[in-house]
Amino acid sequence: MSTTASPGAKSPEAMVSGAGLAGTVAPDATAPGAGAPGATAAGPSPAPRPPAAGGANPWAILAVLCVGLFMILLDGTIVNIAIPNIMRELDTGLSGVEWVMNAYVLAFAVTLVTLGRFGDLYGRRRLFVAGMVLFTAASLACGLAPGIGWLIAFRVAQGLGGAAMMPATLSIVAAVFPAERRGAAMGVWGGVSGLATAIGPSLGGLIVDSASWRWIFLINIPIGFLGVALALRILPESRDRAAVESLDLPGVALVSAGLFCLTFALVEGQRLGWTSATIVALFVAAAVGLVLFYLRETRVHQPLIDFALFRHVNFLAGNVTGLLLSAGMMGVFFTVPIFLQTALDYSALRAGLVMSPMSVVIIFAAPLAGRFSDRVGSRSIVAGGLFLLAFGIAWMAGLLPWSEPLAPDTSAAALMVPFVLSGIGIGMSIAPVTAAVMATAPPARVGNASGVLSTTRQVGSLMGIAILGAVLQNRIAANVRAGLETVAGVPDEARRRIVDGLAEGGMQMGAPAGAEGMPSGALEMLDALFAGWLTDAINTTFVVGVAICVAGGLCALALRSHVGRGPADDGA
Repeated sequence: MSTTASPGAKSPEAMVSGAGLAGTVAPDATAPGAGAPGATAAGPSPAPRPPAAGGANPWAILAVLCVGLFMILLDGTIVNIAIPNIMRELDTGLSGVEWVMNAYVLAFAVTLVTLGRFGDLYGRRRLFVAGMVLFTAASLACGLAPGIGWLIAFRVAQGLGGAAMMPATLSIVAAVFPAERRGAAMGVWGGVSGLATAIGPSLGGLIVDSASWRWIFLINIPIGFLGVALALRILPESRDRAAVESLDLPGVALVSAGLFCLTFALVEGQRLGWTSATIVALFVAAAVGLVLFYLRETRVHQPLIDFALFRHVNFLAGNVTGLLLSAGMMGVFFTVPIFLQTALDYSALRAGLVMSPMSVVIIFAAPLAGRFSDRVGSRSIVAGGLFLLAFGIAWMAGLLPWSEPLAPDTSAAALMVPFVLSGIGIGMSIAPVTAAVMATAPPARVGNASGVLSTTRQVGSLMGIAILGAVLQNRIAANVRAGLETVAGVPDEARRRIVDGLAEGGMQMGAPAGAEGMPSGALEMLDALFAGWLTDAINTTFVVGVAICVAGGLCALALRSHVGRGPADDGA
């Protein structure tokens, strides 16, 4: 690495290396705990740091970054509430809308670190603004997409724009806030993250019912214009060309291929057959690609992911915990809107409003948890949050002695308590796990550490949607096949078309494809039966979500308190 901590730096987060993720930007060169990006191993004298544009204070910089962060994360969840509408209008199945979400997350995750290094070379503010422009333009294209293939392609462009913006969030927050205020800043960051993630269903429901699902993308246009204007006015420009010795494009290709093959196999396994040659080959290719990526990263001079960081207990436990948190959280946000709009026949707006208590508690819980973690550490807070999230999901799945599983006649009131508990659990976990990871990263590698944390969270979201989506598809298909055997009066031809429709991925949100031509009374009966089959499948899917969250909580117990500790105290 080309940078080291400057003398007297109070904490590792105050230093952002040229490892790729946004570098050090401070509004005041004398800010407490601030390190310098220009310090090198060859000499202790730090290079001068760029002042913030217009003398902006750290909170103003954080506010601008939060505009971009809000856009990025909102688009990761707002699509969920529009799933039934997109499927109907674009004539696609469940696997098609899974790709709409996963294309965004996949493009985001695999280019995050490399685009951060482009920021080191050509200017972080410049890349942030360019990313926001691309994201805004891609949002316009998504809103006008004529078919599912085009929508997926434009979502990839959105992911690239988001990956260009994200490096300027965690790294700059770590750089401009002193250690004693960093938990509060991370709490705001976590609150915005939680708000964007949780408000997606509510805002999406309002937009879908008031206008069209296309406006869930078009709404980004005015936000994008505002964000660009604020970034040009407030964010300072900075670069550190000396910090970037290589871009490791072969590494990008290997991790992209590995994650794409894994995602494709999980999303399309139900349609192509889990034991088919194609799916088996994709799983093998994914394993080979990811192993080759690991081997390459341990040998190159400036890796995309510095696996040596995982020798730190907090870094390893924090990243695995963050991955599992994202997987469990996104799995819930993916399945709950489907249940509300299909099994309960709620409108998009009503579904979003029913989920809104979760949004409210996340907004309040995340900042409070961030501040509290500065005093007592992150271990108990993060573990308790994930166990509480698992408890809320288990409540919905009927795994607790006093709870009933989801059913087609479940009331909105019955969902309030588990939704609130789940939201508190998410809010408790987001900021403290970030603070624990960033506080124990070595000073010269904080930039790389923030990139790894952001990447692992995105991979967690990707895997959560893909894995829980695969379980949901599999259970729907199994329930429909088994259910049809018990239903008298379904013509053999209709039964065959339904089964063939499932095999071809035609799981629309309603009676399975292939039932067309049956009498209206029979179709109504089949719709009612399908609601029960779907609900049973979602309950099974939630069991997997509970297991993921419990695993995350157990992993969080390995976190060591970061209060008053440095990387040297963490088993490096």
